[in-house]
Amino acid sequence: MHRKRLAAAVLLAAALTGALAPVAVARSADPVQRQLDLPVTRNGVPGALAYDGRVTRTSGVADRVSGRHMPREQGRFGVASNTKAFTATAVMRLVADGRVRLDDPAGVHVPQLAGHAVTVRQLLKQTSGLPEYTELVDRTEPGTPEEYLGLALAAEPVFGPGDDWGYPNTDHLALGMVIDEASGVGFRTYVERTILRPLHLHDTYWPAPGELTLRGPHARTYGVHPAFPEAGSWT
Repeated sequence: MHRKRLAAAVLLAAALTGALAPVAVARSADPVQRQLDLPVTRNGVPGALAYDGRVTRTSGVADRVSGRHMPREQGRFGVASNTKAFTATAVMRLVADGRVRLDDPAGVHVPQLAGHAVTVRQLLKQTSGLPEYTELVDRTEPGTPEEYLGLALAAEPVFGPGDDWGYPNTDHLALGMVIDEASGVGFRTYVERTILRPLHLHDTYWPAPGELTLRGPHARTYGVHPAFPEAGSWT
């Protein structure tokens, strides 16, 4: 009887192995999945997600402590500098409506830039020469766009307006202020009304001022807080 039970157990294990093998082979043969696994297995990234409009692929975990699975395609994430595309598009909508001219001095719309030679076009092309404000901010204290722009204006320009190209966040900070003045409703409301809602981007939103966590399912963000680098990873 013991031998019969042992043989049955071996056959069951073989059957399960055979059933699972095609899944494992299919996963390893998927070139997208292989690439998605690389940052997790080789570089220590906690988790990764790829969605092509039909299929969601994930690797790793959403949280190292709990081992929580990565969210599916409904997962939320900060779009970071992709926000610049929304800001620039909003400015061009104002240009099309005749409320902003590309060769206007930016000071026409942003009082802090009054007397400065930089134009709206140069802000859009990132050829203003304004220094990076994020490198000048005291991140232990809250601040306003006006205060951040003031820090950049008080520093030495990187180059003259139109003389070169750079990638400072300062240019799009100033463009947001252009939208504030020219739209009359503020850049958040204007982008929502003219871009997010017409394109049915219902899951895309501006965080409220001071809102530091993501709404809905999301993976934990690991990094080093610029104000407290000694604290190690943060979320």
